Amino acid sequence: MVLASGTDEAFAPEPLDRAALDRLADQMRAHGEQSLDALNQRLGALQDASRVHAEAVLSQRGALLAQFDAIRSLDRAGLRIRLHGDYHLGQVLRTEEDFVILDFEGEPARSIAERRAKHSPLKDVAGMLRSYSYAAYAALIAFTVNGPDDYGALEPWADTWRHWVTEAFLKGYWTASGVSALLPASEAARQVLLDAFTLDKALYELGYELNNRPDWVRIPLIGVRKLIGIGTSGAQPEMIDGRAPH
Repeated sequence: MVLASGTDEAFAPEPLDRAALDRLADQMRAHGEQSLDALNQRLGALQDASRVHAEAVLSQRGALLAQFDAIRSLDRAGLRIRLHGDYHLGQVLRTEEDFVILDFEGEPARSIAERRAKHSPLKDVAGMLRSYSYAAYAALIAFTVNGPDDYGALEPWADTWRHWVTEAFLKGYWTASGVSALLPASEAARQVLLDAFTLDKALYELGYELNNRPDWVRIPLIGVRKLIGIGTSGAQPEMIDGRAPH
């Protein structure tokens, strides 16, 4: 809400109208194409377990990118504001009675113009949802690194944790935001927009990991598969180090 209160031109809220939604869908598709192109180019260098996920994602390239077009038909999609831009668990510190949010410079792989662009606040919500997925799967893979046969039995528990933490976060967010002009008016429209931002974030993570931490690429690939409805059961775990997600 604080980020929506500015009156300076660079911070003043703007309508998320049809024209802005069309531009956003185009940008999301372009970002997705870049990440999928990079994935295809590096497919042969991936570890075997990651390659299984990568091939599944690449086989659905057209349908995946088409999901961004769903936002083009939204009405009353709320407002665009300046955002945190890289909101995840690593940017939040717990104090005695509150939380402190750090590092408002945006996603490191985006251009300065992209970081300064105004978006629906649901973009930051999507960032936190993806962070829960990172936390769950990074912990799962680290825990089973010396016992890979346990991965299949433990994955449902990791995903259950991710699911319910996500549900709790969203319940709190919807309650705190109430009926706000910042958000789409209907629950269905909010979900369509949130889904698009979440998929866009997962594809951004995919490109980032390919360029910086290829051993981590499996985590966003699993996220993309879940977001587009491709099951992940039966895949074997791969090695990953124990650093915190993001």
